[in-house]
Amino acid sequence: MRTRTLFLTTALAVSLVGLGACNKTGGAANNAADSANNAAATSSPVVAGAQDATSAVVGQTSAATTLTAAGFVTAAATSDMYEIAAAKIAMQKSTNPAIKKFAQQMVHDHSASTAKLKGLLAQPGMTATPPTDMDERRKGMLNNLTMAKPADFDKLYIDQQVAAHDEALTLFKGYADHGDNDALKGFAASTTPVIQSHRDMAKQIESTLK
Repeated sequence: MRTRTLFLTTALAVSLVGLGACNKTGGAANNAADSANNAAATSSPVVAGAQDATSAVVGQTSAATTLTAAGFVTAAATSDMYEIAAAKIAMQKSTNPAIKKFAQQMVHDHSASTAKLKGLLAQPGMTATPPTDMDERRKGMLNNLTMAKPADFDKLYIDQQVAAHDEALTLFKGYADHGDNDALKGFAASTTPVIQSHRDMAKQIESTLK
């Protein structure tokens, strides 16, 4: 079963990367396909988990190669939007006190991160602007959370959180070391320990879930 799941996840990853490469020429069609796939993903926790695993692979690849100010701002702001939205869903759907507490922390810390980033971008000489909406990949992850059955929700949310914070660590550490804007590099460096603490909390909760 593990081999079959790994095969399916790998195949999904290849497919998703291929779709991403086609976005430049087939945006409308791909958006429609994304919406259909997101709806289908909610049919079972196995499918939703495989989609989220595929998303993690794509996210890590993207995070590792994001070294421009514009790219970093987009990725960091999108990460914050996803974290806040996912946490709000968790606060509504989970009955696990540890997850509810963790979700409240995510709303607080990622709201603070968003405010700090916006403050930096308001400084003279900054030309990068944050996005106003999430990408389809994060929307698909949120859709999986929204449609998850109560018995499946906690594990799905925490699995997403571990992967999302692994991706964020790659993004922030990489930009702090190799980015092209000193102010944003400082922001990335100072935010990295917070992301690490979130990842550690998520892993601890994950270990308690069966």
